[in-house]
Amino acid sequence: MIRLQQVAKIYPLGKVEARALDGVTLAIGSGEFVALVGPSGCGKSTLLNLMAGIDRPTSGEVWLDGERLDCLSDDSLARLRRSKVGIVYQFFNLLPTLTARENVALPLLLNGLKRREIEERVEQGLQRVGLTHRAEHWPHELSGGEQQRVAIARAIVAGPRVVLADEPTGNLDSVAGGAVLDLLDELHQDHGQTIVLATHSQEAVRRAGRIVHLRDGRIEELKGP
Repeated sequence: MIRLQQVAKIYPLGKVEARALDGVTLAIGSGEFVALVGPSGCGKSTLLNLMAGIDRPTSGEVWLDGERLDCLSDDSLARLRRSKVGIVYQFFNLLPTLTARENVALPLLLNGLKRREIEERVEQGLQRVGLTHRAEHWPHELSGGEQQRVAIARAIVAGPRVVLADEPTGNLDSVAGGAVLDLLDELHQDHGQTIVLATHSQEAVRRAGRIVHLRDGRIEELKGP
């Protein structure tokens, strides 16, 4: 499903360079649950951004479901993300001027679906995360755990094959974080979606089928099949 071949990402910082990733080679199969772990600044978020086509590598190849991302145009990358990738962020990234229902509907509106199908899918998405009763609430009226569940509903409403989650429990208490991990587990176990999770949480790591340890932009260790 995802393949990176000798990927490097370098950011210029004045007269010096910051090497966020340094020759990463990694393959992730369809339906895997993979945790990316390591200290802050090791390259976890950069790796997720490259997998999502949000950023481009300085060198190397990034493939998603048979398409080479680093060779696609910006428009093609945007279309691919809308159809195949769901992204969950640590800080939720909900639009404050939209209700929970409207936030979840946004990817479907961008995909040009008909109103009836959008309504049905949004209802299913909110039902899956247990928030149909909060559908008309604004983000500021929701708890952190509820906001993250809305963000997950938005990420999965279009039926992506891959869900990329960047520290999704980082701003939550243990109870709310556990509920978010339960949702990701369900997507993996019951719906066969590929989950790639960047995390510091040991609870999240325990749920993954494979663990990729990163340090200084390189893969230090792989655990699991």
